[in-house]
Amino acid sequence: MIERKVLVIDDEESMRRVLSKALEKEGYAVSALSSAQEAVARLEREPFPLLIVDIRMPGMSGLELLQTLQARGSSSQVIVMTAEATMDNAIQAMKWGAFDYLTKPFDIDGLKLIVTKAFRVLELNDEVETLKEEIRGKLEADTVVGESQAMQEIFKTIGRVAGSDVTVLLTGESGTGKEVIAKTIHYNSRRLGKPFVPVNLVAVPRELMESEIFGHEKGAFTGAAAQKIGKFEQANGGTIFLDEIGDLDMGLQTKLLRVLQEKEIERVGGSGPIGADVRVLAATNSNLEEKVRQGLFRDDLFFRLNVVPIRIPPLRERKEDIPLLLQFFIDRAQDELGSAVTGYTDESLGALLNHDWPGNVRELENLVKRAVVMSTSKNLTAESFSSLLQNGAGTPETQKLGFDILIRQHLAQFVHRMVEVNAGGILRLILQRVEAPLIEMVLKEVGGNQIKASKLLGINRNTLRKKIREYGLQPKGDVSGKGPR
Repeated sequence: MIERKVLVIDDEESMRRVLSKALEKEGYAVSALSSAQEAVARLEREPFPLLIVDIRMPGMSGLELLQTLQARGSSSQVIVMTAEATMDNAIQAMKWGAFDYLTKPFDIDGLKLIVTKAFRVLELNDEVETLKEEIRGKLEADTVVGESQAMQEIFKTIGRVAGSDVTVLLTGESGTGKEVIAKTIHYNSRRLGKPFVPVNLVAVPRELMESEIFGHEKGAFTGAAAQKIGKFEQANGGTIFLDEIGDLDMGLQTKLLRVLQEKEIERVGGSGPIGADVRVLAATNSNLEEKVRQGLFRDDLFFRLNVVPIRIPPLRERKEDIPLLLQFFIDRAQDELGSAVTGYTDESLGALLNHDWPGNVRELENLVKRAVVMSTSKNLTAESFSSLLQNGAGTPETQKLGFDILIRQHLAQFVHRMVEVNAGGILRLILQRVEAPLIEMVLKEVGGNQIKASKLLGINRNTLRKKIREYGLQPKGDVSGKGPR
Protein backbone atom coordinates (compact mmCIF):
# COMPACT_ATOMS: atom_id res chain seq x y z
CA MET A 1 0.00 0.00 0.00
CA ILE A 2 1.51 3.34 -1.08
CA GLU A 3 1.44 6.03 1.61
CA ARG A 4 -0.14 9.29 0.41
CA LYS A 5 2.87 11.38 1.41
CA VAL A 6 4.26 14.35 -0.54
CA LEU A 7 7.48 16.31 0.02
CA VAL A 8 7.44 19.88 -1.37
CA ILE A 9 10.86 21.51 -1.91
CA ASP A 10 10.92 25.22 -2.83
CA ASP A 11 12.88 28.17 -1.49
CA GLU A 12 9.77 30.41 -1.71
CA GLU A 13 7.71 30.16 1.47
CA SER A 14 4.50 31.31 -0.28
CA MET A 15 4.76 28.48 -2.83
CA ARG A 16 5.35 25.93 -0.09
CA ARG A 17 2.31 27.20 1.80
CA VAL A 18 -0.01 27.21 -1.25
CA LEU A 19 0.96 23.71 -2.37
CA SER A 20 0.77 22.25 1.15
CA LYS A 21 -2.71 23.66 1.72
CA ALA A 22 -4.05 22.51 -1.67
CA LEU A 23 -2.72 18.95 -1.37
CA GLU A 24 -3.72 18.50 2.26
CA LYS A 25 -7.32 19.26 1.24
CA GLU A 26 -7.02 16.26 -1.15
CA GLY A 27 -6.03 13.99 1.72
CA TYR A 28 -2.25 13.97 1.25
CA ALA A 29 0.22 14.22 4.12
CA VAL A 30 2.50 17.08 3.06
CA SER A 31 5.92 18.06 4.36
CA ALA A 32 7.69 21.19 3.03
CA LEU A 33 11.40 22.10 2.91
CA SER A 34 13.28 25.15 1.64
CA SER A 35 16.34 23.49 0.09
CA ALA A 36 17.49 20.40 -1.79
CA GLN A 37 20.18 19.76 0.83
CA GLU A 38 17.49 19.49 3.53
CA ALA A 39 15.57 17.13 1.25
CA VAL A 40 18.56 14.78 0.83
CA ALA A 41 18.97 14.58 4.61
CA ARG A 42 15.24 14.09 5.18
CA LEU A 43 14.98 11.34 2.54
CA GLU A 44 17.76 9.39 4.25
CA ARG A 45 15.54 9.18 7.35
CA GLU A 46 12.10 8.96 5.78
CA PRO A 47 10.98 7.87 2.30
CA PHE A 48 8.44 9.91 0.32
CA PRO A 49 6.59 8.42 -2.66
CA LEU A 50 6.24 11.83 -4.37
CA LEU A 51 8.43 14.95 -4.47
CA ILE A 52 7.47 18.34 -5.91
CA VAL A 53 10.73 20.19 -6.57
CA ASP A 54 11.65 23.68 -7.79
CA ILE A 55 14.57 23.70 -10.24
CA ARG A 56 16.28 26.96 -9.28
CA MET A 57 17.20 27.12 -5.59
CA PRO A 58 20.25 28.39 -3.68
CA GLY A 59 22.91 25.72 -3.26
CA MET A 60 21.85 22.39 -4.76
CA SER A 61 19.42 22.83 -7.67
CA GLY A 62 16.37 20.72 -8.33
CA LEU A 63 18.12 19.05 -11.28
CA GLU A 64 21.08 18.13 -9.06
CA LEU A 65 18.65 16.64 -6.57
CA LEU A 66 17.13 14.57 -9.40
CA GLN A 67 20.58 13.28 -10.34
CA THR A 68 21.31 12.37 -6.70
CA LEU A 69 18.03 10.48 -6.38
CA GLN A 70 18.61 8.58 -9.60
CA ALA A 71 22.15 7.62 -8.53
CA ARG A 72 20.73 6.21 -5.30
CA GLY A 73 18.10 4.19 -7.14
CA SER A 74 15.21 6.06 -5.55
CA SER A 75 11.70 4.85 -6.41
CA SER A 76 10.14 8.25 -5.65
CA GLN A 77 8.28 10.08 -8.40
CA VAL A 78 9.37 13.69 -8.91
CA ILE A 79 7.35 16.60 -10.32
CA VAL A 80 9.60 19.51 -11.33
CA MET A 81 8.58 23.21 -11.19
CA THR A 82 10.36 26.17 -12.77
CA ALA A 83 9.76 29.81 -13.64
CA GLU A 84 12.18 29.44 -16.57
CA ALA A 85 10.40 27.44 -19.27
CA THR A 86 13.48 26.65 -21.36
CA MET A 87 13.82 23.62 -23.58
CA ASP A 88 17.08 22.72 -21.86
CA ASN A 89 15.43 22.63 -18.43
CA ALA A 90 12.65 20.40 -19.70
CA ILE A 91 15.02 17.99 -21.45
CA GLN A 92 17.35 17.77 -18.45
CA ALA A 93 14.46 17.23 -16.01
CA MET A 94 13.02 14.35 -18.04
CA LYS A 95 16.51 12.94 -18.68
CA TRP A 96 17.08 12.63 -14.94
CA GLY A 97 13.80 10.82 -14.34
CA ALA A 98 11.21 13.52 -13.60
CA PHE A 99 7.61 12.30 -13.74
CA ASP A 100 6.35 15.63 -15.12
CA TYR A 101 7.40 19.24 -15.67
CA LEU A 102 5.41 22.37 -14.71
CA THR A 103 6.02 26.01 -15.60
CA LYS A 104 5.23 28.68 -12.99
CA PRO A 105 2.64 30.04 -12.63
CA PHE A 106 0.52 26.92 -13.05
CA ASP A 107 -3.06 25.92 -12.38
CA ILE A 108 -3.49 24.18 -9.00
CA ASP A 109 -6.19 21.86 -10.41
CA GLY A 110 -3.72 20.81 -13.12
CA LEU A 111 -1.13 20.02 -10.46
CA LYS A 112 -3.67 17.96 -8.50
CA LEU A 113 -4.37 15.92 -11.63
CA ILE A 114 -0.65 15.25 -12.17
CA VAL A 115 -0.25 14.25 -8.51
CA THR A 116 -3.17 11.80 -8.87
CA LYS A 117 -1.53 10.30 -11.99
CA ALA A 118 1.82 10.02 -10.20
CA PHE A 119 0.29 8.07 -7.31
CA ARG A 120 -1.53 5.81 -9.75
CA VAL A 121 1.79 4.99 -11.42
CA LEU A 122 3.32 4.31 -7.99
CA GLU A 123 0.44 1.96 -7.16
CA LEU A 124 0.83 0.13 -10.48
CA ASN A 125 4.58 -0.21 -9.94
CA ASP A 126 3.89 -1.60 -6.47
CA GLU A 127 1.38 -4.08 -7.89
CA VAL A 128 3.91 -5.19 -10.51
CA GLU A 129 6.58 -5.73 -7.86
CA THR A 130 4.13 -7.66 -5.68
CA LEU A 131 3.19 -9.80 -8.66
CA LYS A 132 6.85 -10.42 -9.48
CA GLU A 133 7.49 -11.50 -5.88
CA GLU A 134 4.52 -13.85 -5.99
CA ILE A 135 5.72 -15.33 -9.26
CA ARG A 136 9.27 -15.69 -7.95
CA GLY A 137 7.86 -17.45 -4.88
CA LYS A 138 5.79 -19.77 -7.03
CA LEU A 139 8.72 -20.51 -9.31
CA GLU A 140 10.91 -21.38 -6.35
CA ALA A 141 8.17 -23.54 -4.83
CA ASP A 142 7.41 -25.30 -8.11
CA THR A 143 10.93 -25.83 -9.42
CA VAL A 144 11.38 -28.88 -11.64
CA VAL A 145 14.47 -30.72 -10.37
CA GLY A 146 16.50 -33.21 -12.36
CA GLU A 147 19.91 -33.89 -13.91
CA SER A 148 19.01 -37.14 -15.66
CA GLN A 149 18.96 -37.36 -19.45
CA ALA A 150 15.19 -37.90 -19.41
CA MET A 151 14.60 -34.71 -17.42
CA GLN A 152 17.02 -32.74 -19.58
CA GLU A 153 14.97 -33.70 -22.64
CA ILE A 154 11.80 -32.56 -20.86
CA PHE A 155 13.43 -29.20 -20.06
CA LYS A 156 14.30 -28.78 -23.74
CA THR A 157 10.72 -29.53 -24.74
CA ILE A 158 9.38 -27.03 -22.21
CA GLY A 159 11.69 -24.42 -23.70
CA ARG A 160 10.37 -25.13 -27.19
CA VAL A 161 6.65 -25.10 -26.38
CA ALA A 162 6.32 -22.57 -23.54
CA GLY A 163 6.29 -19.52 -25.79
CA SER A 164 3.38 -20.69 -27.92
CA ASP A 165 -0.22 -21.61 -27.07
CA VAL A 166 0.13 -25.19 -28.29
CA THR A 167 -1.79 -27.79 -26.26
CA VAL A 168 0.43 -30.14 -24.23
CA LEU A 169 -0.51 -33.59 -22.90
CA LEU A 170 1.50 -34.69 -19.86
CA THR A 171 1.57 -38.39 -19.10
CA GLY A 172 3.09 -40.26 -16.19
CA GLU A 173 2.33 -42.11 -12.98
CA SER A 174 0.79 -40.36 -9.99
CA GLY A 175 3.32 -38.34 -8.06
CA THR A 176 5.77 -37.79 -10.93
CA GLY A 177 5.20 -34.03 -10.98
CA LYS A 178 2.83 -33.43 -13.88
CA GLU A 179 1.30 -30.32 -12.30
CA VAL A 180 4.74 -28.88 -11.54
CA ILE A 181 5.69 -29.32 -15.20
CA ALA A 182 2.42 -27.65 -16.24
CA LYS A 183 3.15 -24.67 -13.96
CA THR A 184 6.66 -24.41 -15.37
CA ILE A 185 5.24 -24.21 -18.90
CA HIS A 186 2.81 -21.49 -17.75
CA TYR A 187 5.46 -19.47 -15.88
CA ASN A 188 7.69 -19.47 -18.98
CA SER A 189 4.90 -18.47 -21.37
CA ARG A 190 3.55 -15.12 -22.53
CA ARG A 191 0.69 -15.77 -20.08
CA LEU A 192 2.98 -15.21 -17.09
CA GLY A 193 1.13 -13.02 -14.59
CA LYS A 194 -2.25 -14.35 -15.71
CA PRO A 195 -4.16 -17.08 -13.83
CA PHE A 196 -2.99 -20.69 -13.66
CA VAL A 197 -6.10 -22.72 -12.78
CA PRO A 198 -5.66 -26.43 -11.96
CA VAL A 199 -8.69 -28.73 -12.09
CA ASN A 200 -8.50 -32.25 -10.68
CA LEU A 201 -11.21 -33.98 -12.70
CA VAL A 202 -11.25 -37.00 -10.37
CA ALA A 203 -11.96 -34.87 -7.31
CA VAL A 204 -15.13 -33.25 -8.73
CA PRO A 205 -18.39 -35.26 -8.52
CA ARG A 206 -19.58 -36.24 -12.01
CA GLU A 207 -22.93 -34.47 -11.65
CA LEU A 208 -21.19 -31.18 -10.79
CA MET A 209 -18.41 -31.42 -13.36
CA GLU A 210 -20.02 -29.37 -16.14
CA SER A 211 -20.93 -26.54 -13.78
CA GLU A 212 -17.46 -26.63 -12.23
CA ILE A 213 -15.66 -26.37 -15.56
CA PHE A 214 -18.00 -24.13 -17.58
CA GLY A 215 -20.05 -22.37 -14.86
CA HIS A 216 -23.83 -21.93 -14.70
CA GLU A 217 -26.48 -19.24 -14.71
CA LYS A 218 -28.79 -18.54 -11.79
CA GLY A 219 -31.74 -20.96 -11.86
CA ALA A 220 -30.08 -23.27 -14.42
CA PHE A 221 -30.93 -26.25 -12.19
CA THR A 222 -32.26 -27.00 -8.72
CA GLY A 223 -29.94 -25.42 -6.19
CA ALA A 224 -28.41 -22.91 -8.64
CA ALA A 225 -29.28 -19.92 -6.45
CA ALA A 226 -26.66 -17.65 -8.05
CA GLN A 227 -24.53 -17.38 -11.17
CA LYS A 228 -21.29 -19.38 -10.98
CA ILE A 229 -18.13 -18.59 -12.94
CA GLY A 230 -16.51 -21.80 -14.16
CA LYS A 231 -12.83 -22.73 -14.25
CA PHE A 232 -12.43 -21.73 -17.89
CA GLU A 233 -13.64 -18.20 -17.21
CA GLN A 234 -11.45 -18.01 -14.10
CA ALA A 235 -8.47 -18.90 -16.28
CA ASN A 236 -9.28 -16.29 -18.95
CA GLY A 237 -6.05 -14.88 -20.36
CA GLY A 238 -4.06 -17.60 -18.60
CA THR A 239 -3.77 -21.38 -18.47
CA ILE A 240 -6.11 -24.15 -17.36
CA PHE A 241 -4.59 -27.45 -16.26
CA LEU A 242 -6.98 -30.40 -16.63
CA ASP A 243 -5.55 -33.19 -14.47
CA GLU A 244 -6.66 -36.80 -15.03
CA ILE A 245 -8.28 -35.92 -18.35
CA GLY A 246 -8.79 -39.63 -19.05
CA ASP A 247 -11.63 -39.72 -16.49
CA LEU A 248 -13.66 -36.98 -18.20
CA ASP A 249 -17.26 -37.95 -19.04
CA MET A 250 -17.93 -38.55 -22.76
CA GLY A 251 -20.53 -35.76 -22.88
CA LEU A 252 -18.08 -33.27 -21.43
CA GLN A 253 -15.40 -34.51 -23.81
CA THR A 254 -17.60 -33.21 -26.64
CA LYS A 255 -17.94 -29.81 -24.95
CA LEU A 256 -14.21 -29.61 -24.28
CA LEU A 257 -13.52 -30.38 -27.93
CA ARG A 258 -15.74 -27.44 -28.88
CA VAL A 259 -13.76 -25.16 -26.55
CA LEU A 260 -10.49 -26.23 -28.19
CA GLN A 261 -11.92 -25.75 -31.69
CA GLU A 262 -13.99 -22.59 -31.27
CA LYS A 263 -12.20 -20.87 -28.35
CA GLU A 264 -15.50 -20.29 -26.57
CA ILE A 265 -17.53 -21.82 -23.73
CA GLU A 266 -21.17 -21.78 -22.69
CA ARG A 267 -22.38 -21.80 -19.10
CA VAL A 268 -25.00 -24.33 -18.02
CA GLY A 269 -28.33 -22.59 -18.66
CA GLY A 270 -26.57 -19.85 -20.63
CA SER A 271 -28.08 -18.10 -23.64
CA GLY A 272 -24.95 -17.88 -25.78
CA PRO A 273 -21.22 -18.54 -26.12
CA ILE A 274 -18.53 -16.68 -24.17
CA GLY A 275 -15.04 -16.15 -25.58
CA ALA A 276 -12.32 -18.22 -23.88
CA ASP A 277 -8.76 -16.97 -24.28
CA VAL A 278 -7.27 -19.90 -22.39
CA ARG A 279 -4.33 -22.20 -22.99
CA VAL A 280 -5.15 -25.84 -22.21
CA LEU A 281 -2.65 -28.21 -20.61
CA ALA A 282 -3.86 -31.71 -19.77
CA ALA A 283 -2.46 -34.66 -17.84
CA THR A 284 -3.27 -38.31 -17.29
CA ASN A 285 -1.81 -41.39 -15.61
CA SER A 286 -3.82 -43.68 -17.87
CA ASN A 287 -3.22 -44.87 -21.44
CA LEU A 288 -5.44 -42.58 -23.52
CA GLU A 289 -4.67 -44.41 -26.75
CA GLU A 290 -6.00 -47.61 -25.19
CA LYS A 291 -9.09 -45.74 -23.97
CA VAL A 292 -9.65 -44.48 -27.52
CA ARG A 293 -9.50 -48.06 -28.81
CA GLN A 294 -12.00 -49.11 -26.15
CA GLY A 295 -14.36 -46.27 -27.11
CA LEU A 296 -13.98 -44.59 -23.73
CA PHE A 297 -12.24 -41.47 -25.06
CA ARG A 298 -12.94 -39.46 -28.21
CA ASP A 299 -10.22 -39.89 -30.79
CA ASP A 300 -10.66 -36.33 -32.13
CA LEU A 301 -10.25 -34.91 -28.60
CA PHE A 302 -7.19 -37.08 -28.06
CA PHE A 303 -5.56 -35.70 -31.21
CA ARG A 304 -6.45 -32.13 -30.13
CA LEU A 305 -4.84 -32.66 -26.72
CA ASN A 306 -1.85 -34.69 -27.87
CA VAL A 307 -0.27 -31.97 -30.02
CA VAL A 308 2.90 -32.05 -27.87
CA PRO A 309 3.12 -35.12 -25.63
CA ILE A 310 5.51 -35.08 -22.65
CA ARG A 311 6.09 -38.31 -20.74
CA ILE A 312 7.40 -37.80 -17.21
CA PRO A 313 9.34 -40.89 -16.12
CA PRO A 314 8.74 -42.49 -12.70
CA LEU A 315 11.41 -41.87 -10.08
CA ARG A 316 12.62 -45.47 -10.24
CA GLU A 317 13.70 -44.76 -13.86
CA ARG A 318 15.72 -41.67 -12.91
CA LYS A 319 17.30 -42.50 -9.58
CA GLU A 320 20.33 -40.38 -10.47
CA ASP A 321 18.06 -37.39 -9.69
CA ILE A 322 17.49 -38.51 -6.09
CA PRO A 323 20.53 -36.68 -4.55
CA LEU A 324 19.41 -33.40 -6.14
CA LEU A 325 15.78 -33.92 -5.13
CA LEU A 326 16.79 -34.93 -1.61
CA GLN A 327 18.77 -31.73 -1.03
CA PHE A 328 16.02 -29.66 -2.66
CA PHE A 329 13.39 -31.02 -0.26
CA ILE A 330 15.72 -30.59 2.73
CA ASP A 331 16.26 -26.93 1.77
CA ARG A 332 12.51 -26.45 1.32
CA ALA A 333 11.88 -27.96 4.77
CA GLN A 334 14.32 -25.43 6.23
CA ASP A 335 12.24 -22.60 4.79
CA GLU A 336 8.79 -24.03 5.48
CA LEU A 337 9.33 -25.79 8.82
CA GLY A 338 12.27 -23.87 10.28
CA SER A 339 14.23 -27.12 10.23
CA ALA A 340 17.84 -27.30 11.42
CA VAL A 341 18.58 -30.20 9.04
CA THR A 342 20.99 -29.09 6.32
CA GLY A 343 22.15 -32.30 4.62
CA TYR A 344 22.32 -36.08 4.62
CA THR A 345 24.80 -38.93 5.01
CA ASP A 346 25.96 -41.31 2.29
CA GLU A 347 24.21 -44.15 4.12
CA SER A 348 20.89 -42.33 4.05
CA LEU A 349 21.26 -41.66 0.34
CA GLY A 350 22.07 -45.32 -0.20
CA ALA A 351 18.86 -46.31 1.56
CA LEU A 352 16.83 -44.01 -0.68
CA LEU A 353 18.54 -45.25 -3.83
CA ASN A 354 17.59 -48.83 -2.93
CA HIS A 355 13.89 -47.96 -2.63
CA ASP A 356 11.51 -48.57 -5.57
CA TRP A 357 9.44 -45.36 -5.10
CA PRO A 358 5.93 -46.47 -6.05
CA GLY A 359 4.71 -42.98 -5.04
CA ASN A 360 7.44 -41.27 -7.10
CA VAL A 361 8.66 -37.74 -6.32
CA ARG A 362 5.65 -36.99 -4.10
CA GLU A 363 6.55 -39.99 -1.93
CA LEU A 364 10.15 -38.76 -1.63
CA GLU A 365 9.00 -35.26 -0.69
CA ASN A 366 6.68 -36.54 2.04
CA LEU A 367 9.31 -38.97 3.27
CA VAL A 368 11.92 -36.23 3.61
CA LYS A 369 9.44 -33.93 5.36
CA ARG A 370 8.61 -36.60 7.96
CA ALA A 371 12.29 -37.49 8.45
CA VAL A 372 13.23 -33.82 8.91
CA VAL A 373 10.50 -33.30 11.52
CA MET A 374 11.70 -36.31 13.52
CA SER A 375 15.45 -35.66 13.13
CA THR A 376 17.56 -34.36 16.04
CA SER A 377 20.77 -33.87 14.03
CA LYS A 378 21.89 -31.62 11.18
CA ASN A 379 22.15 -34.52 8.71
CA LEU A 380 19.56 -37.12 7.84
CA THR A 381 20.92 -40.61 8.48
CA ALA A 382 19.89 -44.09 7.36
CA GLU A 383 18.03 -44.39 10.67
CA SER A 384 16.00 -41.31 9.72
CA PHE A 385 14.38 -43.38 6.98
CA SER A 386 14.62 -46.94 8.37
CA SER A 387 11.09 -47.02 9.79
CA LEU A 388 9.65 -45.30 6.70
CA LEU A 389 11.13 -47.53 3.98
CA GLN A 390 9.79 -51.07 3.82
CA ASN A 391 11.44 -52.82 0.89
CA GLY A 392 14.81 -53.69 2.37
CA ALA A 393 18.21 -53.39 0.71
CA GLY A 394 16.98 -53.48 -2.88
CA THR A 395 18.14 -55.55 -5.83
CA PRO A 396 21.81 -55.89 -6.93
CA GLU A 397 20.96 -53.58 -9.83
CA THR A 398 19.65 -50.82 -7.55
CA GLN A 399 22.59 -51.30 -5.18
CA LYS A 400 25.03 -50.91 -8.08
CA LEU A 401 23.18 -47.79 -9.28
CA GLY A 402 23.29 -46.34 -5.77
CA PHE A 403 27.04 -47.02 -5.57
CA ASP A 404 27.62 -45.39 -8.98
CA ILE A 405 25.70 -42.26 -7.94
CA LEU A 406 27.62 -41.95 -4.68
CA ILE A 407 30.96 -42.31 -6.49
CA ARG A 408 29.98 -39.72 -9.11
CA GLN A 409 28.82 -37.32 -6.41
CA HIS A 410 32.13 -37.48 -4.51
CA LEU A 411 34.17 -37.30 -7.73
CA ALA A 412 32.25 -34.19 -8.79
CA GLN A 413 33.09 -32.49 -5.47
CA PHE A 414 36.76 -33.49 -5.75
CA VAL A 415 37.09 -32.30 -9.37
CA HIS A 416 35.39 -29.00 -8.49
CA ARG A 417 37.93 -28.38 -5.71
CA MET A 418 40.86 -29.29 -7.97
CA VAL A 419 39.65 -26.90 -10.67
CA GLU A 420 39.26 -24.12 -8.08
CA VAL A 421 42.93 -24.42 -7.07
CA ASN A 422 44.05 -25.00 -10.68
CA ALA A 423 45.57 -28.38 -9.78
CA GLY A 424 47.01 -30.75 -12.38
CA GLY A 425 47.33 -34.54 -12.52
CA ILE A 426 43.82 -35.17 -11.26
CA LEU A 427 43.73 -38.77 -12.55
CA ARG A 428 46.93 -39.69 -10.69
CA LEU A 429 45.68 -38.02 -7.51
CA ILE A 430 42.36 -39.89 -7.64
CA LEU A 431 44.06 -43.24 -8.29
CA GLN A 432 46.43 -42.69 -5.38
CA ARG A 433 43.59 -41.80 -3.02
CA VAL A 434 41.30 -44.63 -4.12
CA GLU A 435 43.54 -47.58 -4.98
CA ALA A 436 45.35 -48.08 -1.66
CA PRO A 437 42.26 -47.97 0.62
CA LEU A 438 40.37 -50.12 -1.89
CA ILE A 439 43.01 -52.86 -1.86
CA GLU A 440 43.25 -52.66 1.92
CA MET A 441 39.46 -52.97 2.32
CA VAL A 442 39.25 -55.94 -0.06
CA LEU A 443 42.10 -57.75 1.72
CA LYS A 444 40.42 -57.16 5.06
CA GLU A 445 37.08 -58.41 3.68
CA VAL A 446 38.61 -61.72 2.46
CA GLY A 447 40.79 -62.23 5.54
CA GLY A 448 44.04 -61.53 3.70
CA ASN A 449 43.43 -64.19 1.03
CA GLN A 450 45.36 -62.75 -1.92
CA ILE A 451 43.90 -65.19 -4.43
CA LYS A 452 40.36 -64.08 -3.57
CA ALA A 453 41.44 -60.43 -3.38
CA SER A 454 43.09 -60.45 -6.82
CA LYS A 455 39.99 -62.09 -8.30
CA LEU A 456 37.68 -59.50 -6.73
CA LEU A 457 39.92 -56.63 -7.89
CA GLY A 458 40.26 -58.06 -11.39
CA ILE A 459 44.07 -58.07 -11.38
CA ASN A 460 46.58 -60.92 -11.26
CA ARG A 461 48.25 -61.97 -8.01
CA ASN A 462 51.71 -60.60 -8.93
CA THR A 463 50.22 -57.17 -9.61
CA LEU A 464 48.40 -57.30 -6.29
CA ARG A 465 51.61 -58.17 -4.42
CA LYS A 466 53.39 -55.28 -6.17
CA LYS A 467 50.62 -52.89 -5.10
CA ILE A 468 50.79 -54.17 -1.51
CA ARG A 469 54.54 -53.41 -1.39
CA GLU A 470 54.08 -50.05 -3.15
CA TYR A 471 51.47 -48.81 -0.66
CA GLY A 472 53.11 -50.41 2.40
CA LEU A 473 50.05 -52.51 3.24
CA GLN A 474 50.28 -55.23 5.87
CA PRO A 475 48.08 -58.22 4.81
CA LYS A 476 47.45 -61.05 7.26
CA GLY A 477 48.76 -63.58 4.76
CA ASP A 478 47.39 -65.63 1.88
CA VAL A 479 45.87 -69.10 1.68
CA SER A 480 49.32 -70.71 1.60
CA GLY A 481 50.28 -68.91 4.77
CA LYS A 482 53.04 -67.02 2.95
CA GLY A 483 53.20 -63.25 2.87
CA PRO A 484 54.33 -61.18 -0.09
CA ARG A 485 57.85 -61.84 -1.30
